[in-house]
Amino acid sequence: MPELIVNLDNEKTTNDFGIIISELIEEGDIIFLDGEMGSGKTFLARSIISNLLEEKFKGIEIPSPTFTLIQQYKCKNFVLGHADLYRIKNNNELDALGIEDILKQGCLLVEWPEKIKELYENNTLEIKFKDFNGRKSIELKNIKGWDTRLKMLENNGNG
Repeated sequence: MPELIVNLDNEKTTNDFGIIISELIEEGDIIFLDGEMGSGKTFLARSIISNLLEEKFKGIEIPSPTFTLIQQYKCKNFVLGHADLYRIKNNNELDALGIEDILKQGCLLVEWPEKIKELYENNTLEIKFKDFNGRKSIELKNIKGWDTRLKMLENNGNG
């Protein structure tokens, strides 16, 4: 059951929400971005990444990791990994991505997270992208360690 539902009426709303989430991310966090292809996962990830980048990297292109599987970014306070696990077939392929190393230095955004949901004990937020009759929304769920941060979001009127 979702703990918070946020309507994403347009790209600006999605971008603004990404900025808010980025300010709540802590080192060691994993954020699962779950939804159909084209639902907005990468758009939200780009917003989060853009806001966290060191000033000298602002404005760089933030590609989808669909083909590279994982991209790493040097952010203000930590390293951020953005993974797309759609094409991953087994745990050996996951090991080769260096996810554990990224989590030791920072945090991870994961598209198609069902491939790693049971593998890590880190603080984890699940963001599910939904489309109800043409209206986009996201459902946020605390998997571990995000309960206080979700309450902050809700209290600030983002629900």
